[in-house]
Amino acid sequence: MPQPRLDRLSERLLHAGIAPRHVRRYVRELSDHFDDLVREESASGAARELAETRALSRLGHDEDLANAMLSRPEMRSLTARFPWAVFGLGPIALLALSFAAALGVEMGIIESARVWAPLFGITPGPVAAKGFTQALLVWNTLAMYGAPLLFAWLLYWIGSRQRMPRAWIIAGITTVCILGGFQNLVFYDTGCRGCGVLMVGSALIPPFQHFAEGLARAAMNLAIAGGVWWWLTARKKASTAVELHTARI
Repeated sequence: MPQPRLDRLSERLLHAGIAPRHVRRYVRELSDHFDDLVREESASGAARELAETRALSRLGHDEDLANAMLSRPEMRSLTARFPWAVFGLGPIALLALSFAAALGVEMGIIESARVWAPLFGITPGPVAAKGFTQALLVWNTLAMYGAPLLFAWLLYWIGSRQRMPRAWIIAGITTVCILGGFQNLVFYDTGCRGCGVLMVGSALIPPFQHFAEGLARAAMNLAIAGGVWWWLTARKKASTAVELHTARI
């Protein structure tokens, strides 16, 4: 089946909310069926061009092919059915789970260090505490700064892949970037007994500590996400323009 026709059918189904996996399978089946029809027509003595024309006619009109999928609501993706859950509640759930996971891992590392450090001959003190604090600083930075941007990219990928309205994608990315900027996970240790401190909190909860820092981080997240979005959009437009120019030639 001609690729442009398959591409148009795929785009129509995706925009209608059909799950990408169902679209891929359906298009693959149509392409295989078209090839079988062409072989049948060729075997009956038709030239290649005539065989393809007859095969397309036997395959059906684009409207009928699309309606075969659109008439089946179970083929729609969860994202298309419940965009408010994916792009509204989804960012909150992702941030909460990642924050809990980061905190759990960090607490495990701290407890493990207390047990294993003496076995490796590591003497408690300012030097060891400084190194340990710096190591956990890297982890906390990845968790607090990297996770919101990673989730923003994930929401963009899901929304773009399933051709969701841009408003939903922007809402999800904005939510995860802003809320992600106000979470705090900090550890420091000066080396004295009992001086290790693990601080967990949110600048959105009274007494709103580090609120200005949270605003700055949220703005940074939005700036990075917006810049990447702009770059990807510009790249896609350039690629489409090149394809159209090549097709005209």
